[in-house]
Amino acid sequence: MAKYDAMGDRVKSRVPVALWIMLLGIVVGTVGFIWCMNTDLKKYTKTENLYADQDTTDIKNLDFEFDSANVTISPSTDKQIHVSIEDAPEGVYTFGEKDGTFYIHKKKMLSILKWSGISKIPFLKDVYPEAKINVQIPEGMKFDSVNIECSVSEAAVKGITCEKLTIENGMGTIKLLDCKAEKTDIDNGMGKVEATDSTLGKTDIDNGMGLVKLTDCELDETDVDNGMGKINITADIKGDIDIDNGMGNVDLRINGDGEDYRVTGDDADVKGRSGSRDAKYKISVDNGMGDVDIIFD
Repeated sequence: MAKYDAMGDRVKSRVPVALWIMLLGIVVGTVGFIWCMNTDLKKYTKTENLYADQDTTDIKNLDFEFDSANVTISPSTDKQIHVSIEDAPEGVYTFGEKDGTFYIHKKKMLSILKWSGISKIPFLKDVYPEAKINVQIPEGMKFDSVNIECSVSEAAVKGITCEKLTIENGMGTIKLLDCKAEKTDIDNGMGKVEATDSTLGKTDIDNGMGLVKLTDCELDETDVDNGMGKINITADIKGDIDIDNGMGNVDLRINGDGEDYRVTGDDADVKGRSGSRDAKYKISVDNGMGDVDIIFD
């Protein structure tokens, strides 16, 4: 129905300003999407190569943070730490020594504003630079602490020795081989953490939606918290074991005599009950919707 003002003139309807802004946003977004799909975006992406050799005389700790990268950490043949970072997004990585810690860090704001998440956008995933990072550590050198934090990286770690090893994994994969620690904390988000032929000491595993797999490892007291993922452990375990399982499965194969472990749980899906009240070690299971299988070899 037409509207008239006090003078009897017909009032013309107007499109709300908010609607104009929304329409403009749709047009600009569509044009931008088409431009991205038909443009070689790599020419707008700047990368850099970084290299360093670090004397280890005063180094007691390692602290590494990796963004989208293919990472290799392995033993070196001398007494220095060697770092090679190739094809890294320009300005994202910084490294050096401070207070006895050798670090490789992401510059937080640059990583968040410029790169984080871009690699997951389908038409930008080939544009996002995936750095190649190679770190060589003196073979046999023991550190007080080693911290490795990955977001969407692929990391292979070999031959690290330390008192405390901390692994924080987002959506990538971290593989440990022949590593030694007196205490190990593994926090896995939606990715995968694997350890083979490693001595991890007192071990705390917090798994979200991914996979934690330990093969032929040695563990002491062990705490396993599994959300919606899967935990697969084959190990010598000399200590109590506490398993809190949500919606995933936990497979535990212990190299030892079942009589040394008393298994208690609140769910019929816990298989492998054994031991007596006088057993050396206790396995306590709080199980949700998954299966917990315990086998003794």
